[in-house]
Amino acid sequence: MQMKKIDYLILWVLAIGLWLLIMPLRGYNFLWAITAHSIAFAILTWWALKKYESKAGFWPPLIPMLAPWLLELGMRCFIKDSLFSLPITIMPIWAVVTVALFYRYRKVWLLVACLAIFLYGTTRGREQWTEWVLYGNCPVSTVNLADCEVSDSNHTFRLSDVDAEYIVLDVWSSRCGVCIKQMPEIQALYDEYKDSEKIKVVSLFTCLLKGETISEGYRILNRKGYDFPIYAIEKDSPILTSCNIMAFPRLLILDKDRTVIFNGSLESAKRKLKDV
Repeated sequence: MQMKKIDYLILWVLAIGLWLLIMPLRGYNFLWAITAHSIAFAILTWWALKKYESKAGFWPPLIPMLAPWLLELGMRCFIKDSLFSLPITIMPIWAVVTVALFYRYRKVWLLVACLAIFLYGTTRGREQWTEWVLYGNCPVSTVNLADCEVSDSNHTFRLSDVDAEYIVLDVWSSRCGVCIKQMPEIQALYDEYKDSEKIKVVSLFTCLLKGETISEGYRILNRKGYDFPIYAIEKDSPILTSCNIMAFPRLLILDKDRTVIFNGSLESAKRKLKDV
């Protein structure tokens, strides 16, 4: 017995419909979107195999399940700066593969292994991938910022004048929503090390807008109730150019010589601080 054309059409409509229905969730939270897409397509794949595998065989019901994701995967090859969100495409494909393998072989160990890979891919693996794409080419160990100048509300001074063995710089701007969102974590990081003579955590406000000064940075911090130290730099600062900073937020860690030993995200910076 063969599948009818209407059966194929139903599967295609369901697969593309689910893909489009859940897609807006990406604008709110990538992890939620990955989870929702993966669960929805896992359930749909199991239903499709159970209903149509006896009619059409194993592979034909899988084609509509994978088609939207393979199409999206191809589009990512032509869309600039889309590689950082590649896991949002890969993990639902893996969910379909997992269900298909378990449906065919019914091996518990296979299901457990596939689920372990899925959990790693949606958590630590996704973080590592994003870190590599966004910061993999960021210069470290060859950049010295000792002579770079920053300002507080009273005067301008060099980073070599800051009294600490290590300096953590949270580089941000007033136009960066992600920067504002992660400030509670910057505050927690500052609170953790504020009594340390070895590590100093500071906020480095970037004056991107015309006429913007450090007072705007102070206003944002005070409005939110944060009390970590804040310095300011201009948009043409060598700190930005030397460290290849073209988007925010960015965490830098400088050693006692003010050489960059870390250039990346907040979560990875926390792990680096544990090492030093």
